[in-house]
Amino acid sequence: MHVPCRFSFLRIIRQTVVDLCAMAGMSEFKAAQLEMAVDEACANVIEHSYGGESAEEREKTHPGLRLNLIQFDSRVEIEIYDYGAGFNLQECEVIDPEKYVANKNERGLGMFIIHKFVDKLDYERGSQYGNCLRLTKQL
Repeated sequence: MHVPCRFSFLRIIRQTVVDLCAMAGMSEFKAAQLEMAVDEACANVIEHSYGGESAEEREKTHPGLRLNLIQFDSRVEIEIYDYGAGFNLQECEVIDPEKYVANKNERGLGMFIIHKFVDKLDYERGSQYGNCLRLTKQL
């Protein structure tokens, strides 16, 4: 699946993930978790990876998001490719929800959600196909 880097396309991405999970026989609960993790990951790319450019400018310079949705016998993998700035997964802070509430934060739980809702998380920065975030959820 290849879509422009726009928030308005997140709904299409979410529905595609839910449909794949249903075809794979994943429970609705696990499918909802994977749907939310993919949504957070794609929203982070759109917001952070391209440096806040307007949608029109971004589409001139970046080819959008590419997602590979792969079903295996025992798991589903979602690969999210982008050509943005990338990040270091090991240095990325995962905010504790209790601290989040105590500090009255309004944003910043995306990486917590992603880590919590997938079984495996891999990231490769700057491959020949761009940055790749791979989210794996067991059936």
